[in-house]
Amino acid sequence: MKILHQIGGNWTESQTKIFKELEIQVDTGVNSIVVEENNLYYKIKPLVHKWGFSDIRYPEFTKKELKESLLSAKSNSHIHGYPMPDLNFEYLSLTYDLTNYCEICGIGKKQKDAFRLKNVPKEGKKRFFGINWVFDEYFVELDLYNEIFKPLNIKYREILQYKNEKPFDTHVQLILPETSEELDLKDYPTESCSKCGRVKYQPMPQGFYPRYKSIIAPLFKSKDYFGTGSEARKRVFLTKELRDKLISLKIERDSWYIPTK
Repeated sequence: MKILHQIGGNWTESQTKIFKELEIQVDTGVNSIVVEENNLYYKIKPLVHKWGFSDIRYPEFTKKELKESLLSAKSNSHIHGYPMPDLNFEYLSLTYDLTNYCEICGIGKKQKDAFRLKNVPKEGKKRFFGINWVFDEYFVELDLYNEIFKPLNIKYREILQYKNEKPFDTHVQLILPETSEELDLKDYPTESCSKCGRVKYQPMPQGFYPRYKSIIAPLFKSKDYFGTGSEARKRVFLTKELRDKLISLKIERDSWYIPTK
């Protein structure tokens, strides 16, 4: 694993000249560069912050690290559509119990009813997918559910067709259990809500995630919240066996996972 920084801003000629003297090539105007976290990065860091440029820190894992991880967190997926009704996020009150929900930080909503979607992916395409605005729920074709997830004792709930309220007969939502174990994320930047005071972690991984002491299911959610602003999500973790199965079927990609250690 190595740690990289994506640095972006509106570069002036004088700024690009300073970086060129450090053997970092960057063009003037709005663009970004990627720099490894090493002595050179720490040398330019004060300049980056002085200029007000963005500095996004993220890990890059080797194929060996990704392949050998016994438990991995989802970092990407196929995305299809939006939860409905989407006007003014009206799906929230329809789909979730908002008793403990905070509209400022997004923490506290609990699903109480089925998601409504306008449509689902065509048969055989993106069969394991998420939806926009909701980053900790997953949906699958029913045949894929019966083939892979049902034998693992993973339950499902129906998805409803928007407006006519009839269930889709080809796709379902996976019901993901939630662990009661908190992760040791002391090195992660946090964000405290100005209204409710609850804390969530920045969503960008800082390296390997710590591995849970107890793996409660082949597919499950974290107790901890992640996100920025008004968005809050749980992390979704998969065992190596399930992850490898989805990758072998070309449904998922190995780069869509963050290894644990």
